[in-house]
Amino acid sequence: MIDPHAFGLVLHHRYGNPEPHDLSGHGNYGYATAGRAMGRDGQLTGRQFDGVASRIYVRPSTTLTRPGGLRADVSVLVEELGHRRTLIEGYLSFALFVEGDGAIGAGIYRYKEWSGVQTPPGLVPLGSWITVSFRYTGDGVMTLSLNDEIVAESYRQLGDAAGIEWPFGLNIGAWPDGDQRILKGRVDEVRLWRTRPSRVG
Repeated sequence: MIDPHAFGLVLHHRYGNPEPHDLSGHGNYGYATAGRAMGRDGQLTGRQFDGVASRIYVRPSTTLTRPGGLRADVSVLVEELGHRRTLIEGYLSFALFVEGDGAIGAGIYRYKEWSGVQTPPGLVPLGSWITVSFRYTGDGVMTLSLNDEIVAESYRQLGDAAGIEWPFGLNIGAWPDGDQRILKGRVDEVRLWRTRPSRVG
């Protein structure tokens, strides 16, 4: 029997290639306006986000539009705060971001509203590579991690996270709806997992 709570990798971007290829095998390629930049290893393995209009866009494939639990990991170097900076957001599904005060926040969109979890302020260092993770399970547990250490946790019994919707799909480094909440910094790896729906309907 398949465990409905088992996470399956559906997107894995590393930005050493000229175009953001998907290493997960699911074909969730990215379309980038963010230029190439130095990554964690000092090589051209990152993407530079300008805080104005940069983004990586991924079309909502069948592996992204299905509901279920989710986990998102983003390897990022934040250069500037000042307002909310998107790390990754699926349109009408989920979001992971850094607030203007250096807090990490995330949430899912259910029942026509956002419900989420957030850390205290001042957690995100400027100019240093970190890995930020958001995990939501169908039983309602939300966790935020920084470099594999849990830094915030919440419980909201909301059922499955919705699938990512058209027309804006999945966006890395930017708010899906327009040129707002743009990351000022660099990203060199993104991974997204989904679970199977925990219930029908």
